[in-house]
Amino acid sequence: MNYYSYKDYMEKQKVRIELFFKYNYKIDSLTFTKTEKNPMGTLVFYGYFNGDKENDFSADIMSYQKEFENNNAMSSSFARENANFENGKTYTVSEIEKIQRKERRENSDENSSSWFSDSAGLSKYSE
Repeated sequence: MNYYSYKDYMEKQKVRIELFFKYNYKIDSLTFTKTEKNPMGTLVFYGYFNGDKENDFSADIMSYQKEFENNNAMSSSFARENANFENGKTYTVSEIEKIQRKERRENSDENSSSWFSDSAGLSKYSE
């Protein structure tokens, strides 16, 4: 992998990590501090939430994964207090993207159908 594709890959993974945390937890900001590859080949991103270095996290991409999905470590008390869903449920990045695509499609359908919904107004042109 050349430098530019590696840099693009890293940026894409940071976007996926941010999407995961902001969708599943009440988080205003995410700051990345470092990235490293461990001896097992896992790519680990480190950082913290909401400008507070005490609220740190790590997000892992295992050697057998192509992209970040949901492997992370963070303070369990922070996770409980800031969870967006009951019982600490979290969605993977792929699930979040699927939900967002469905919502966009539904919103698009609503907007496009409202354009044609004025059948009374259109009927005057069909006479």
